Amino acid sequence: MDTSMYYTKPLSIILLLLIAGCSTSPSKQILKQGGDSTSISDTEISLYRQAITELSDNHLDKATTSFLKMSKTKPDLAGPWANLALIYIKKQQYEKANNAVKTALTNNPDMPHALNLAGVIAEQDGRIDDARGFYEKALTNKPDYAIAHYNLALLFDVYLQDIASALPHYQRYLALTGGKDKNTALWVKELKFNLENNGS
Repeated sequence: MDTSMYYTKPLSIILLLLIAGCSTSPSKQILKQGGDSTSISDTEISLYRQAITELSDNHLDKATTSFLKMSKTKPDLAGPWANLALIYIKKQQYEKANNAVKTALTNNPDMPHALNLAGVIAEQDGRIDDARGFYEKALTNKPDYAIAHYNLALLFDVYLQDIASALPHYQRYLALTGGKDKNTALWVKELKFNLENNGS
């Protein structure tokens, strides 16, 4: 069954899900992604919140300016770099996105959001095995990370044609998001039916 012809999500939808995954309310603990002892001021937390709001509102240039400002004052934090990577992905500036996500992962190799973004970039480059590794590591570090489950499910489904491996991740994604994604829920029902009846 060629699922890629039947069900693929546009990059814009995936990016909306990515933003939801990256836009939790920042705190000093969240910002200190690098695990160092750098103090984070209330002003810097306010700037981070502002940048997240700008990103969520799709004011990409403003968000870029805000995250770059923070990355210069606190270059060892992973969060601003991961969000810059997301912005560059939205702008389809994949070389910049790759550089930003590499910096985020240098600062914090275990950051789930950065690992997920690294997977998205690898997938765009056709490096499917690398993408799978990034998604799986993101889920090892954050098992309830819905969008990483979705991305891994889609990778198994579309690229690897491994429906049996895709289904648990689709189901976990739906459970974590409250089943709000009706298109994916319908697709999962069809996949389950085909798997049970065709053994494929």
